[in-house]
Order: sequence, then structure tokens, then C-alpha cells
Amino acid sequence: MDIERWQRIEELYHAALLVDAARRTTFLQKSCAGDQELRREVESLLSQEERIGEFLEQPAVLFWNRASEDARVKPGITPDDTLGILGRTISHYRILEKLGVGGMGIVYKAEDIRLGRAVALKFLPDAVSKNPRALANFRREAQAASALNHPNICTIYDIGEEEGRTFITMEYMEGQTLKYLIGGGPMALDRLLKTAIEISDGLAAAHAKGIIHRDIKPANIFMAERGQAKILDFGLAKFANQSGSEADLETATQLGPVKANREPGLTVPTQTRPGAVMGTLPYMSPEQLRAQQVDHRSDLFSLGVVLYEMATGERPFRGETTAQLSFSILHREPKPVTAVRPELPSSMERILERCLSKQADKRYSSMHELRGELEKVRQKISSISGRESADAIAKEASIAVLPFANLSADQENEFFADGITEEIINTLGRVEELHIAARTSAFSFKGKHVDLRVIGERLHVATVLEGSIRRSGSQIRIACQLVKASDGFQLWSERYDREMKDIFEVQEDIARSIAEKLKISLAGIKDGSLVKAGTENLEAYQQYLKGRALLYRRGGGLPRALECFHLAVALDPQYAEAWAHVAEAYVMLAFYGFTKPDVVLSKAKEAAVRAVSLDPSVANAHNAFAAAILLNDFDWSKAEIEFTRALELNPRNVLARSRYALWCLEVGGGRFEESIFQSKQALEADPLSDYAATILAFAYYIAGRLTEAVQTAKHAVHLEPESFLASVSLTFALYAQGHYEEAVGVIEKGLASSGRHPMFLAGLAATLASWGKGEAAKSVHGELLARSAREYISPFLLAVSASANRQPDEAIQFVQQAYEIRDPQLVVFGKHWIGTKMLLEDPRFAELLARIGLQ
Repeated sequence: MDIERWQRIEELYHAALLVDAARRTTFLQKSCAGDQELRREVESLLSQEERIGEFLEQPAVLFWNRASEDARVKPGITPDDTLGILGRTISHYRILEKLGVGGMGIVYKAEDIRLGRAVALKFLPDAVSKNPRALANFRREAQAASALNHPNICTIYDIGEEEGRTFITMEYMEGQTLKYLIGGGPMALDRLLKTAIEISDGLAAAHAKGIIHRDIKPANIFMAERGQAKILDFGLAKFANQSGSEADLETATQLGPVKANREPGLTVPTQTRPGAVMGTLPYMSPEQLRAQQVDHRSDLFSLGVVLYEMATGERPFRGETTAQLSFSILHREPKPVTAVRPELPSSMERILERCLSKQADKRYSSMHELRGELEKVRQKISSISGRESADAIAKEASIAVLPFANLSADQENEFFADGITEEIINTLGRVEELHIAARTSAFSFKGKHVDLRVIGERLHVATVLEGSIRRSGSQIRIACQLVKASDGFQLWSERYDREMKDIFEVQEDIARSIAEKLKISLAGIKDGSLVKAGTENLEAYQQYLKGRALLYRRGGGLPRALECFHLAVALDPQYAEAWAHVAEAYVMLAFYGFTKPDVVLSKAKEAAVRAVSLDPSVANAHNAFAAAILLNDFDWSKAEIEFTRALELNPRNVLARSRYALWCLEVGGGRFEESIFQSKQALEADPLSDYAATILAFAYYIAGRLTEAVQTAKHAVHLEPESFLASVSLTFALYAQGHYEEAVGVIEKGLASSGRHPMFLAGLAATLASWGKGEAAKSVHGELLARSAREYISPFLLAVSASANRQPDEAIQFVQQAYEIRDPQLVVFGKHWIGTKMLLEDPRFAELLARIGLQ
């Protein structure tokens, strides 16, 4: 089967996908005009459209080659085939190794024995090398790319032929494609902008020569080891005159470089059959998909798809089948980029919206214009942050400490392994010159096998510390290695066989070794020691580590965490950090409604006061003290002093910064902008923290920025689907937008995963009532009342439910109870819970809020 036949099959296949399934039979009968073999091949492809995974990444012809069951019509070559030329010298190139296989060729690494340099040779497969049309396409790619001399386009050195095999000699590069780089998630914003600007530069150079790429996708963008982006594969390129008509590249090259002022009306015959659908489906522009005339703006659309994927880790257009995907590209609007990744600036959303416009004339007029907009975003971010890029926080002086593997026979030592990991994170956090990924973000990779490059990109770090811990009795073995995230190159490794009593010394050694390898000065460490042991009692230390690991689990882990912290302070009453965590555990038990707050908040305050008095330099002690005096004493001014002190001692304390953001929302009339700023700072420090994202969502919600609130809350839920608070924040935002049905859907998932937690029941009562489902709302209120007779239920949540069900006196009674027992829900969300309009209009409620210090 020749190439013309393949292309005809491809054309009909794509055209049929755009036709309703009910009309396809008629369409094919007419289009195939009695050619039953042609119709059979197209129908065979259509029957396999669910096999979208491989097809979406390749031009249709290559997918068809692999999918065909008939050996007689299997042209080309599979990835396991070889030309049998390894070790041979072709022309003046010695073939060293095969690098890969593409839709129109096989690529080998070779040595140019004349110039002594490494090159890449791209050969046309034997099965099509003798086909004049295939050969012309192959030469066209060489001529297209060789006409371009640009640092962001792969350089073509030569085109040659040996023993009937035609090949292109091109630049050899170390690195990986953009597809591989973004396979595990979104890119850091500064790296994204740098890469996008480089791709735009390369395409602008191609467009200036009249060359349209037509197959821009991550697999055709190569990221060299030094970080530079290079555009590959001009195999589907076309040449366009001013009016946008295609021209044969071979003929056009003979005419010389394209000028901006080409004579009007100059046209050259096209080599591409009119109506052919060329490109890779997920990255095609609508005009490509419709087989219409394309110009440089088609590349703008494809680049927009790539930029969206770089920014979010997912594509803007989706579909279970190729037909659905095609429909999405033609008719659906993509989800706003900030809905997927809320920390991105709104300017990026505007850029992508314009790139992805369905109508070509609404996109940017040129790659130069797009590049200018990207550069503006880059400069703005640089001026705001005071540094060139987030990736340049310290270049090599940035690290993520991944959770150390527990190799002990006793699985209880999992707590110990996690605890030691966090201790090393905290120790390294004392080095001001070192950027270190926060604990939540680093631990999000626990138990997952993720490529180091992906981890580096997602956490904005250049190096990664991995390790393992084996413990037997009083003996421990800690093995760790420091590696470069970009290539896995080992910078340092060590194994420590010690006794438990040496655990703090081991942590100090690890931290100092890392600082030495990353060439970081430790001169700024005040006391000369990186490790603050806090206790000399090893049993107290181990109980503290276990308690902290349980604390992070929230829910049912909170009472067990408190037990561990109590054991720690019983073993060492001078252990300030453990006392701070006793206070923290009490605060959380009160907030999440596991016990009556008046029983535990005074204890939280006592524990926090003791922690601060034992060691005023412990940031966690001031943070816990701030929360306790705010909830127990309603002392807003003192709480601000303590939050500020905690952040002075540890600016990287995400919990303290997020709580301070909540404080800003409530004080006075609400310092909304400062709250949003503080929340964004917390999320920047810990980008994979669902808690930080949740607080930002609440800040947006309370400030009335509802679209951003919904987007950010959805991001928080995506990070941690089981988070109570994340789902509640999403419920609030959806409710405020009037999206009651969607809000109920979120609540129902929360009820199922939380054992019908009262927060969700109160939200359900409020939403159902506002949705006009009064009887259902009453039923939910009845459930809450019945449960309150046998277990503790936050009285403020009961007030919310009563208010939603239009029972003002009952609601006020519950609010009074909430005030008397210091219900955290009243203090934190009293003015903002959904369904409380009636309460907020009641002067009795206003008077009670004033007693708390809220306006």
C-alpha cells in the first residue's frame, strides 16, 4: 500500500469522526464510491477509536500502521526493528546507537569522524524509502529546518544518501522531550515561562521564513540538559505565502527566503493534498481538524495546548474517544487554568484563553506578540518576588527531603522513619541560604514511584535527599543519598550505623554534609548547631515523633496523638516542643468537634504557655498559644502578636501563616487583601498542601471573589479528597454562587467519607433549605438534634441548621451555648457560615458577636 493510499484512509477516518455515528454509514458509502477495501480500512480504524492512548500521541498514519491486523498492509517499521547498521560507518558517520523511532523515520546517534562530534542521523524506513512521495516529504523536512538557524530549533547539518538510504544529519542533544518532563505534573511557573518564550522565539523564526510547523506538541519539544528548549520534527511543516496558501517547500526553497513584502498573488503548487488532516489530534487547531486552510495562527493554538499542559499537567481538551476529543476541540471551552492550578496569575489565564480561541482571528496576531505577553508576565513575577525566577531560589541550593523508607521488621517504626525525615527537614530549614520543600509537599510523594525530574519540577528544587532507616533494639542504620533532580546524578551518599543515643548527632552530620555539597555557608547559625534536640530523653523523643505523625492524620488520629505527647512530657517535663504539640492537639480536638471545647481549650492555653516559658524560640509554641488565646479568651490583639512572633522565628511555618491569614479575615472589617497575600505565601511555601489551598479558598470566599474561591477549593479537594475543610470550603463557595445541586454533590461525598460529620450535615441543611427543599432540610436538622442528645455536636452548627430552617429563637439559643463553651466554629466562621442570613440580621446575634470581638 503506497503513501497516497494511507493518506486517503487518514483523511476519511478524521472526516468520519466529525460525522454523527448515525450518519457515518451513509457518509462512508458516498465517500468511498464503491471502493470496499478503502471502506473496510476506515471502518477498522473507527472500530478502534477507544484505543485513544497511543493514537493521541502519534499522527494517524503511524497509529494505523501499528493497529492493522493485516501483515500485507503493515508498512514502516516497529520500535523493535533495526536497520542493521549499528557499528557501521555510513558516509563519514559511525553509527553508535539507536535513539528512537518516529512516524517518518528512525533516529541513531553517530560520530562525525571528520569533525569529531556527536550527531543524530534520521533515516527513512526501508518500506517507504523508495516511494517518491515519502522521499519528497523527508527532504521537505530537511529543507524546512535547514532554512532555519535559531538556538531554539534543532540544527540540521546535512542531508545524504548511502546504499539507497536517505538520511538527515542533525544536532545531537542530551536531555529529554517536554512530554517526558511534564508527564508527572505541572512545571514551575518560571521554568514554564522561560520554556514558552524560547518555543515562541523558535516558531517566530520559522514563521518569518514562511514555515508553519503544524505538529507542535510536547514530544516535538526537546529540553536540552542545560534547560534550553529546541523545536524538533518539521516533517509536517508547510510553506505559506502572504495569503496563507500552501507551497511546496522544495520549490519554495529554490525561490529563496520569503520576504514580508512578497508580491501579491505569487503562489506555488502545494505538495499536500487539499483536505488532508495533518497533525497530532490533541494538539490540532480547529481549522486543522476541519482540514481547512491553516496559517501561523494554527501553531499558536497548538502551542496554547502545550502551554496549558505545562501549566496544569493536563490537556485542555479531553474525550474518552477520538470523536469526543474532536468535538471538544471544536466546540468546548477548556477549564480555566487557574481552576486547575490556583496559584497561577490571572494574566496566564488571559494568555491561554487567547491562544486557544476557536477562531484564528481572535488569537495573537503573531508569535512575537505572544512572546511579548509572556515576557511581561515573567518580568512582573520577577519584580514582585525580587528574584529572576522561583527555580533560581538558590539554583543548586534547593532540596526536597523525601520520606525515608522504613526497613525495620516492626511496622510501628514507620512513625519513627517519618519523624526522622521531618526532623531533617526542620534542621535544614534553619539554613537561610537553602530553599527546602515543605513537609506536606515532600510527603505527598510518600509510597509513590515518581521520576526525580518530576519531583524537582513540582517542588521547585534542584536536589533530592532519599533515605532509609532500619532499627533493631537500640541500634539504628540510616542510609541516605543526595541526588540531582534533573538527571539522578549522585552528589553524596553515606551510611550511619549508630546507637539510638546518637540520633541527633546523625541528623547534624547529614545536614552539614548536605550544606557542604551544596556549598552553603553555615556562618549564620547563631549557636553553631543545626539540630535543636529539645530533649535528652530518647523515649520522650520517640513518643513525640509518633504523636506528630498521628497529628498530621487528623480525624481519629488526634486522640492518639495527644496520648503520645502527654507521654513525652511526662518523661521529660522540660520538653518545650512536646508541650507545644500538646496545645496543638487540644486546639484541633476542639475545632473538629471531637470534644467540648471548654474542656480542652483552657488546657491548650496552659500547655502553650508552658511551652513558651520553657523555650521562647520555639515557633510552634507561639503558634499554638495564638490559637489558644484567640479561641479561649477572644484576645485578638494578643493572638496577632503571637502569630507574628511565630513567623519571625520560622517564616516557613505554613500552619502559622495560614492561621494568621484567617485572623486577618476576622479582625475589624476584614483585612481581605492581606489575608489573600498571606494565604498565597503559605501555598507558595508548600504548593501541595491542601490546608494552605483551603485557607486561600476561604480568603477568596470571604472577600467575595467567588470564582477564585471555587477554583482554589477544587484544587484543595484535588490535593486531598478526604479533607473535611477543603470540601467545606468548596461547599461554601458553590453555595454563594447559587450552585446548590453541585454543592450538595460535594457534601454527599463528604458525608460518605467522614461518617456524616456535623460540618457536612449543617452545610447540607443550609443548602437544601436555600434550594427550596424544605422538608429534606428539616430532616437533616432532625438528625443533628437527635445526635446532639447522645454525643457532642457543635452548638453553632446546630444554630446554622436551625437558622436555615427558619427557627430564629432556637438558633439564638444554640449560638448562646456556642459562646459559653467557646465553640471554635462560632469564632472562626460565625459571620460566614452558609444559610445564616436570618441570624446575621438578628440584633441578638450581632450583640453576641461583639462580645467575641467581631464586627
